[in-house]
Amino acid sequence: MRSKYLNIMASLIALYFFVSGIMIIKNAAEIMGEDLAEKIILIIRDTTSAVFAGWIGTALLHSSGAFDSIIVTFTASGVLPMNLAVATVIGAELGTTVTPFLVSVINQIRRKSGQKAAFNVTLSHVIYNLITLLIFYLAEVFFHLFSRISEIGSRLFINANWLYYIPDLLEVATPWVKPLFKNIPPWVGLILGIILLIIALGGIEKYMTEVFNMPRSWNLIRATFTKPLRAFFAGLIFAILVPSTTVMVSLLVPLASSGVISADYYILPYILGANIGTVFDVMIAAMATGNPIAMGVWLVHLSINLIGAMMFLPLLKPFSDLIKSIAGIIAESPKTTLITTVLFHLIPILILLIYSFNIT
Repeated sequence: MRSKYLNIMASLIALYFFVSGIMIIKNAAEIMGEDLAEKIILIIRDTTSAVFAGWIGTALLHSSGAFDSIIVTFTASGVLPMNLAVATVIGAELGTTVTPFLVSVINQIRRKSGQKAAFNVTLSHVIYNLITLLIFYLAEVFFHLFSRISEIGSRLFINANWLYYIPDLLEVATPWVKPLFKNIPPWVGLILGIILLIIALGGIEKYMTEVFNMPRSWNLIRATFTKPLRAFFAGLIFAILVPSTTVMVSLLVPLASSGVISADYYILPYILGANIGTVFDVMIAAMATGNPIAMGVWLVHLSINLIGAMMFLPLLKPFSDLIKSIAGIIAESPKTTLITTVLFHLIPILILLIYSFNIT
């Protein structure tokens, strides 16, 4: 019990430094201004490059929460246009699949039992995000759907007077941030803020995971995979407390491979709920900026996961059958697994490189 409270206290401390990281990034971005904007635009030029930048950036950070928090802060500081920020958020969802996929690959290489069940979990995550990425990307390119959602959200939050008081309160809570820039250049502050944000978010994930990493908690998790709606709400609640889809899905891999839970069509509802649950850390980051545009970009993050859930909840059985067929092929041999892993990471990178080369 004492360990549980210590982990909760450590999570709150990590949350403080998460917000501090946002404040450091915001101040550094405002000081750097146009110079930082020009460097970002060299990499992220349009919707397509922004989507792939979001995928790769999230894959590198192993957290869509960390990546999206940086994006909303850049947007609030005026260094990243709203439409490009929206596109990176769309791409970031796919980046969260990398770590759970690699966990399944490691299980296969080690020749552990239950490889097919483990791939059922990770492929549910991967295939869902691939399908929704394609749909949402086309919706943004041709209809600017999510840019419009962001604009509507921004206009709504302009009238939210409480939003403008949050940065003032956070400045009182982090009085050391502004004086910090009297002693260091802004680019150092930017790097420091990003590192602090990533470590703090990792700390929240670590300590809250420890709170649930007990036999009673595993029994609770096992009990959730009996009904689709129960799995959905379990994923939602767990991901609010442990703000990472990557962590929540990775936890399922050993549970599925060991037979603790059944890798059936209850997996996808859990993932859909977890996706929605992870929007709250980005909401905190957007609120910390006090900027309505940042809140509009956060609303896109929420909308993507809500729309995805509404699209796929009625399709659980056919989706599960599709995943079982694909998982059986990939888990057939370590060679097939390795080829799939290489293609999964190499194809998007090659597309981005070819696309960037053609643009230049």
